[in-house]
Amino acid sequence: MRRGAARTAALIVVLSLVAACGRLRTGQQPDDWQIALASAQARAGSGEFVVADTILARYAARHPGTHETLETAYWRAVFKADPTNAASSPPMALASLDGYLRDPRPRDHILEAQTLRRTVAQIDALNRAAEAASVRAQSANNEAANAKAAIADAKETANKADANANAAVADKDNEIKRLKEELAKANAELDRIRKRLGAPPPPTKP
Repeated sequence: MRRGAARTAALIVVLSLVAACGRLRTGQQPDDWQIALASAQARAGSGEFVVADTILARYAARHPGTHETLETAYWRAVFKADPTNAASSPPMALASLDGYLRDPRPRDHILEAQTLRRTVAQIDALNRAAEAASVRAQSANNEAANAKAAIADAKETANKADANANAAVADKDNEIKRLKEELAKANAELDRIRKRLGAPPPPTKP
């Protein structure tokens, strides 16, 4: 769906360029606006969108309030909406189109601007939805990683506790064994003492 919207925007650009080029084939001497527009379109066609935008911006600055300057808003929006433009900005394109469509003066591209605005709005909505989904996915990944880390920590703690418990049991077993050995030695020594005390005295010599 997103690709289809992008193709629609690109198609509008192509159709607009063809329509504008047709005006230059009337045989009339091109005026400043036609020269500026043709130059901007040629630059955009070569992928030089920043230069194309600059040409139109400078024309608008030199001819404030004219019909042609109003048309620069439309064309700058077209260039901003082009998906091949590295500086493509749907929000800026929408702002430019909204200004163009709100202007009460006669305009040359009302239908195209309305269609382009709907298309750009759809693309912008899709971009925002994709960004939101990406943020949610990243958040879920972070939560999963944190959960895995917590599980690993818990396992490590449990393993350490088991090791400490096993060591304590081993120490206790060793202590019991030592005490038993000492008790056995003490009992053996006690038996020897009892035997010596219970033995009959040796006979006396006459």
